[in-house]
Amino acid sequence: MLEKEEGHTPLYIHLADIIKKRIDDKKYQEGHAIPSEMTLQEEFKLSRTTVRKALKLLSDQNILIKLPGKGTYVSDQGNEVKTQNHHFSSLTDSVKKAGKTMSTRLISVQKVPGQPEQRSFLQLQDDEQLIEIKRLRYIDEVPFCVEWIWLPPKFAGIEQADLDSPLYQLLKKNFMVSPSTGKKTFKITFATREESFLLNVDEKTALMQIKDFVYDNHNLPMHISQQVLRSDKFTYAIDH
Repeated sequence: MLEKEEGHTPLYIHLADIIKKRIDDKKYQEGHAIPSEMTLQEEFKLSRTTVRKALKLLSDQNILIKLPGKGTYVSDQGNEVKTQNHHFSSLTDSVKKAGKTMSTRLISVQKVPGQPEQRSFLQLQDDEQLIEIKRLRYIDEVPFCVEWIWLPPKFAGIEQADLDSPLYQLLKKNFMVSPSTGKKTFKITFATREESFLLNVDEKTALMQIKDFVYDNHNLPMHISQQVLRSDKFTYAIDH
């Protein structure tokens, strides 16, 4: 239970300080939800208004992020939630499992130098460039995901394929490869001007960023992808 200290500092500031300390102590971890408003009310014997003021203060400081219908999360301030996946499934398959219909619109495809991390993972030579595919994805005709895919030059020619189709189907059909293992990272980000326009959300809206580093069935680097999703339209689950 919290009580006002000497100097009459508001209770919501005391609560905000406690939550910040728990984040610093890793009790509340970056990228994860904190206890609900009701749980905090019961733990500290505070009113709903006081708890909400504390959470708003921390949200205004970008320490917390409130995701409608999902809860309040600790903002990622440099770290990512990581998981090792032994079996990669496509976003298309995940959407189908949720009983939804997904469609895709190609925005652009081009060759780019790539970042050092991308070049290292995809094992590029000094004079080689990446193939970058950028797409907008829809659930039941509502935009929910901006997706970037980076492929090594061994997949040259895919630029002429129907890139509105599922990527893994194209790679299997044209290059006889399929996804196997890799690493997946999750991060809470804020919508850029372009992302807000494409996803029809306000700029700075909290979004979920998912990045995949995927090896193929021959244990060779297959692709890197980055998806920025509206969490109010789709919840991503991992099968172990």
